[in-house]
Amino acid sequence: MAVDLPADQLQQLLRDATSALNRGDYRELDSLCRQIITLDSGQADAWFFLSLIAATQRKVSIALQLTEKALSLAGPNAEYLSQKARLLSRLNQRAAALAAADQASGLQPQSAAVLDTLGVVYSHLGEHHRAVQAFTAAVSLKPENPQYQFNLGSAQQFIGNLTEAACCYEQAVRLRPDFFRAHWALSELEKNASDTRRLDSLLQHWQPGSERLKPEDELYLGHAISREFEKLGDHDNAFHYLRAGKQRRREQVNYSRTQDAGLFAAIKQHFPLGSSIKNATGKGEHAVFIVGMPRSGTTLVERILDSHSGIAALGELQDFARAVKAVSATPSNVVLDEQVISAACHADPDEIGARYLASVAGLHPEPGYFIDKMPLNFLYLGFILASLPKAKVICVHRNPLDTCLSNFRQLFAVNFSYYNYHYDLLDTASYYAEFAKLMEHWQSLFGDRIYQLHYEELTADPENRVRGLLEYLNLPWEPDCLNFHQSRRAVSTASSTQVREPVYQTAVGRWRRYEKHLDDVKRLLDEKAIRYE
Repeated sequence: MAVDLPADQLQQLLRDATSALNRGDYRELDSLCRQIITLDSGQADAWFFLSLIAATQRKVSIALQLTEKALSLAGPNAEYLSQKARLLSRLNQRAAALAAADQASGLQPQSAAVLDTLGVVYSHLGEHHRAVQAFTAAVSLKPENPQYQFNLGSAQQFIGNLTEAACCYEQAVRLRPDFFRAHWALSELEKNASDTRRLDSLLQHWQPGSERLKPEDELYLGHAISREFEKLGDHDNAFHYLRAGKQRRREQVNYSRTQDAGLFAAIKQHFPLGSSIKNATGKGEHAVFIVGMPRSGTTLVERILDSHSGIAALGELQDFARAVKAVSATPSNVVLDEQVISAACHADPDEIGARYLASVAGLHPEPGYFIDKMPLNFLYLGFILASLPKAKVICVHRNPLDTCLSNFRQLFAVNFSYYNYHYDLLDTASYYAEFAKLMEHWQSLFGDRIYQLHYEELTADPENRVRGLLEYLNLPWEPDCLNFHQSRRAVSTASSTQVREPVYQTAVGRWRRYEKHLDDVKRLLDEKAIRYE
């Protein structure tokens, strides 16, 4: 119930709340919003501010309810709708998120912050061309904002506009010289160029361990400097700065090899050799899963197959992992652990398959295959082939040393814990060994239900290897599969620049340039009986 209050006093509380939001004082913001709602429960902004607080606390469902409350009071509002779209996207409710984003866009918002939020939502939903439109509008309103410039650059890079992406990153760096993520993004775009003009300015920023540089800053800066030394052919310095840049982040995430080894062991334990896999009824005839270690060529294979008229690629989906987690009904926030594996193994595989297929429905045209290219789905192959027995699985392999080095040289999403192994080269080698042993296990269990493809063979003889893939999928040969690099489809993975080029072999044997730094990796692989030459 609203309480009579002078309008100017209520407005002052709202101004104070806005000020608290702008300076990130969420405790004060929460207190002010509750005061406002106690005095006047019809104040939509107060409910909206509470939704922002809940979102920062990862209470996404509660945040969505609060946003809906604000919308019920205010009616169509672009800022509220953009928040609703973002929350729905985080809950993996794609269709609803897209509808909310489109409704917000239809209101023609004139707030750069709202447009930027819409761009982020569209990017997350894979609608990269729409993301470019939203980010472009945000930049036109606030060209002095380096984050908006960076976001536009990322979206341009995803759709293959590499020159435009570089311009945006350059502008972001001009606006904020210590924007190290933008420096790194530029280094990735220019890694095949000969120009090393950035090296001196990057080295001037290099103050490892200082209060001025956060661990994440060192991570981006170390990667950028390493790329510059690679261009010079100075692989010793390239390795030095790469390892130094990752060190503090490695300490920060506190990665545990033992914990991951336990996860791999639990998977094999719950899918023992010689066991009879309980299958769902014949589901999954349209699904193609491409799996393998990251940086092994999975995106290349996806792009090749996506160029076939009978196949549509959906990108790196997390839907299968979510389906297993949902069916397991375990209380923790952990997506995959021994408890999840055990509970899901006792669940009905039909339910897992049905949940997954429902979540991807509408993302692909019918009929024809769709590709789910999440490399780490190799962890789920037991569940995939039990719940979707007609699905096709392609596992891509690459030389272990090249794979380990490429994972270490790459910078994956810093907030995705499943890549935490890649901040240390030996951690990466240990993870690779677990992957290799698990794939041997799956091969023994499922045989030719999993198609094994080697990156080196694909790059050496692309036509025949692609023909083999299409035979496995019972599809006719189409020459366009070898012209995948001409496709304008967006690519949002770490290979977004490489797949704009024809098949090349220059990445084969790259580990030899760093051979003097790989002795410990070789010893670990030897101990695990994994061949690398």
